[in-house]
Amino acid sequence: MTRLGRIVAVPLVVGLLAACGDGSTPAVTPSAASAPAAGAPSSAASSAASLSIDQAIARFVAERYGPDVKYLGRCAVVEPAARGVCALPKATVDGGEVYGIGAPFSEIDAFLLLDDDAGGWRVVDSYVPDFPADGSSSGPVPAWFAEVD
Repeated sequence: MTRLGRIVAVPLVVGLLAACGDGSTPAVTPSAASAPAAGAPSSAASSAASLSIDQAIARFVAERYGPDVKYLGRCAVVEPAARGVCALPKATVDGGEVYGIGAPFSEIDAFLLLDDDAGGWRVVDSYVPDFPADGSSSGPVPAWFAEVD
């Protein structure tokens, strides 16, 4: 299974397993500074307001993975049982920021390059590393990814 497939499959499997539990929903309590604004902003609203990094990541997750995968905020404040994906700052590259996203307390499944412009932060590129068993890379690696630890 590809890493991108895992980012979608893990929350779905966790959701199915949670459905077998006691019916309670885990509480997620991200701090106000790192939590995305309520709901993903519409394109009309985003042109009038400046997007934060979390709002840009939330928009990317909603557009790329659909309504079944929720952006939870920064990984540092997400509880282990939360279902969805969280973000972890990884590097600053040419004035932009690189964040890794993945299921909480799991491996990073994708990396996002964000840039700040007149409309606020936006995802300008994404990269899903491929880690084949033989250690080789199956495709080109973006130049900005060389800066990521």
